[in-house]
Amino acid sequence: MHNLPITMDYIQLLLIGIFTAIIGSSIPGLLNMTVVKIGKQEGYKSAYTFMVGTAITITLQVYIAIFLAKFINFNEEVTKIFREIGLLVFVLITIYFLFFAQKRDNKKKKKKMEQIGEVKQKNKFIYGLILAALNIFPIPFYVFLSATLVSYKISVFGQPNSSIFSLGVAIGSMIIFGLYLKFFSKKSEDNSFILKNINYIIGGITSVVSLLTTYQVFFK
Repeated sequence: MHNLPITMDYIQLLLIGIFTAIIGSSIPGLLNMTVVKIGKQEGYKSAYTFMVGTAITITLQVYIAIFLAKFINFNEEVTKIFREIGLLVFVLITIYFLFFAQKRDNKKKKKKMEQIGEVKQKNKFIYGLILAALNIFPIPFYVFLSATLVSYKISVFGQPNSSIFSLGVAIGSMIIFGLYLKFFSKKSEDNSFILKNINYIIGGITSVVSLLTTYQVFFK
């Protein structure tokens, strides 16, 4: 019976991780829209392989955020540095998806379907790892979230707390990615339009984030 309060704390951490990831990932963004794109172009297997890669990187990002939350002095200068790094990354991603991704996809369509094999699955896993790593916004988000949770006497520091919370975030992210994949798998005119223009949609999303970040960095 003495272990029951500890068990409930762990369940609470897991649920908080799942809930915050669901909220953070529910808005159309780089990763969930890329899951949809891969699922439609190369099938569910490639999409799930990509999702596993992203989940591993997201878990590591949460670990990093928790580690930083122990030491960072939450002042304006540190916040500005985070935003500037994020701005650079999202500007580069925006340029890629608006000007280069569509050409790359068109070239891929000309290749034979036999190329979709085990090697391609491995590539999608690595692609998931890398693309999620470029999306660095979860790190400052979970840094501040960790500090907020601690202020409410909910500690994410130490083991197994950090692992349980990170696992919850990974599970929540995978749930949202899976729902996006499931929803857009239904063929319709709306979906068809979205999927034909998905690179521009992703580029549009990242450009909006870039503009908002630019405002926060230079004008706020």
